[in-house]
Amino acid sequence: MKKILIFLFSALFSTLLISSDAAIDYNGEQVKVKGNFPAVGKKAPIVRVTEPNFSIKTIGGKSDRVQVIATVPSIDTPICSAQSKRFDDEIKKFPTVDMTVVSMDLPYADDRFCKGRGIKNITVASDFAYQEVGDKYGVSITDGELRGLLVRAIFIIGKNGRIVYQEIVPSIAQEPDYKKVMKAIQTVNSHK
Repeated sequence: MKKILIFLFSALFSTLLISSDAAIDYNGEQVKVKGNFPAVGKKAPIVRVTEPNFSIKTIGGKSDRVQVIATVPSIDTPICSAQSKRFDDEIKKFPTVDMTVVSMDLPYADDRFCKGRGIKNITVASDFAYQEVGDKYGVSITDGELRGLLVRAIFIIGKNGRIVYQEIVPSIAQEPDYKKVMKAIQTVNSHK
C-alpha cells in the first residue's frame, strides 16, 4: 500500500507541474497545446477512436482491464513509429492490459503501419473522426504547423476508471520515459 501511495503522489506532483496554458517544444519553438489534461486521480474521459478496420473502439472510463492511452503526432514519423513498436514489444508482458496508441493518422496509415511492423499486442487507432481524445485529454496542438495533431502523452487508467499515471512529453522529438511507464503499468496491474 505504501508503494502505491508513493507512486500516486509522485505521479500527482508531476501532473501539477503542467499548467492549463501548456506548450511543448517543436524544433526549438514552443507550440501551444489545449492543456486540459485529466489529472492523476480524476476520472478518465470516455472517448471513441477508429481502428484500422474502421471499427469504433471506446477507451477510458471503468473497465475490467487496466488501460493505457498513448498519444503521438503521427505513426509515420521515426520516433512515433519506434515508440509504438517498443510498446508493442513491452506490453506483451502484461496480456491483461489494454494499450491504445492514438494519432490523427487515417486508419489506412494505421493499417499499413501495423502490418508492416508486425504490431499484435497494442491497438493503433485514429482520433480523426471524433477528435475526442485530443479534446477531452487536452493533447491537441492548437497552433503552428502541427495544429490539430496530438502531442506525445501517456495516460494509464486503473480499472476504476481513474487516471493513475500521466506523462506529457515536453518535446515532439523526445520519447516517453519507458521505464516509468512500464513500472506504472506493473504497479497498477498488480493492485487488486
